[in-house]
Amino acid sequence: MLDIVKADPAGNITIFVLNGQELDAAGRVKAAKTLLADKGLGAEQVGFVSPPAGEDGLWRLTMMGGEFCGNAARSLGLFAARKMGLHGRRKFTVDVSGAAHPVVVDVDCDSGDAAAAIPPPAGGALGFGGKTLPVYRFDGISHVIVEDAPPDKSMFFKVKALFESRFGKPDALGVMFYDSVKDFLRPAVYVYASESLVFESSCGSGAAALACHRLSKMDGMDAVIPVKQPGGLITVRVVTEDGLPRHIWIGGKVTLSEITNFPIDC
Repeated sequence: MLDIVKADPAGNITIFVLNGQELDAAGRVKAAKTLLADKGLGAEQVGFVSPPAGEDGLWRLTMMGGEFCGNAARSLGLFAARKMGLHGRRKFTVDVSGAAHPVVVDVDCDSGDAAAAIPPPAGGALGFGGKTLPVYRFDGISHVIVEDAPPDKSMFFKVKALFESRFGKPDALGVMFYDSVKDFLRPAVYVYASESLVFESSCGSGAAALACHRLSKMDGMDAVIPVKQPGGLITVRVVTEDGLPRHIWIGGKVTLSEITNFPIDC
């Protein structure tokens, strides 16, 4: 049996496995694929949670492909705070796969608001179909912004091939289909280890990438940018220095289920 919790950060349903510490990488991939295939869960991604080891240890989250996920990071923050019996507004750090350093989370244990700080991305660009596509490479995940083109699996894989030829293979790759007229983002994310492509309900780091892209057209001002996605709203706060993003927070509501059991043969 797997002990699981269902986290819902803006519709980006994430399953936390609480007792998967003994699983190796192959076991995690197998468990993740089984959980993703269960229609009753409606999951878009899976992460494996480990409690702190010792007084100075951090809560640890390992995503199914070792990638980074901002939505999962902020959800872990809320889960950990409640498991520790905390109340009110709290800020602390958690350890998340794909991130080079511990991630700061800022959560309201009572309201369910949860935010995570993510390091600013490295920039880049791809030439595609006569257009220039902005590229934002975060720790553990990279994103390509495609404006005013309908979300399309075929286009995703064309962009993916082009990205790999230029930058290599990241842990995860997102193509962020952005409708500039409706101001609406449709994220598509591929995780290499599990070979899974999901058109997600929301993507935290993808929202941050879009915010950085929009900020580049605003003369580098500090900004709070709401990003509408199919599953709801993620708010991105960007603080700039010398016209460049230096501090990025992604936040919004998170709901957590009770702990339940899921039968599986790993």
